[in-house]
Amino acid sequence: MKKRILISLILLVCLCLPAFIFAETIVLKSGKTVEGKLIEKTDKYIKIYFQGVPLTYFLDEIESIDGKSVNAPNKSTTIEILNPEYAKPPNKDDNVEITAESTVEEILKKINYYYSVHNFDKAIELCELALKKTNDINDVARINFSLSSNYLEKGIEAYEKNKDDSFYKLSIQAAKKLLEVVPHSWQGLGNIGVVYMNMSNWRQASYYFSEAEKYMDKNDPNYASMEIERNLCEKMEKRKVGVP
Repeated sequence: MKKRILISLILLVCLCLPAFIFAETIVLKSGKTVEGKLIEKTDKYIKIYFQGVPLTYFLDEIESIDGKSVNAPNKSTTIEILNPEYAKPPNKDDNVEITAESTVEEILKKINYYYSVHNFDKAIELCELALKKTNDINDVARINFSLSSNYLEKGIEAYEKNKDDSFYKLSIQAAKKLLEVVPHSWQGLGNIGVVYMNMSNWRQASYYFSEAEKYMDKNDPNYASMEIERNLCEKMEKRKVGVP
């Protein structure tokens, strides 16, 4: 099972989700109950909107949905992004024209737009352009987070189809460049955790999620989500090594 978690810096890039469908009560095998609006359901996973954050659970972690037992598939499954901006539609104001004279802020807007419409190649191209236009450490941090997020997105399909981890490696590389500037960036740590989780490296994913939690506000809805994912990775690691 794979999972993505993309969480924003100050100017997070975004994706859009479909509209809400209806409220559900999800009982996890851990005993935890989560209530939210179901926004997607497949034979592999479900996606709900929980406390302002989209969450996706793979079926082998779910006991029941609205009192109905869940039969999990035997094969691995993909979990969607956990992102506070994920449910927002593309911002038309971000769809600005980019020229040779465009500022870094204008380019960042366009990056946000391309990311929200899933044009990750164009977003990455503009990230590289933006990096050439600035030496400001805060801008560099923001751009590297966007670069990490877009490479993470590209990496999902490549890894799932061909076990090609090249985009994942680039995502980690960009996230680490962000951490060189902002060592306590839980967003950068979260992206690295996501990559390792996508590759079923539960131990490394748990570590980075745990590190990210250290720098998060516990009242932030994303904290609860991060905690859930860390617990999930820890559980999967125990399964892997045969610990009950």
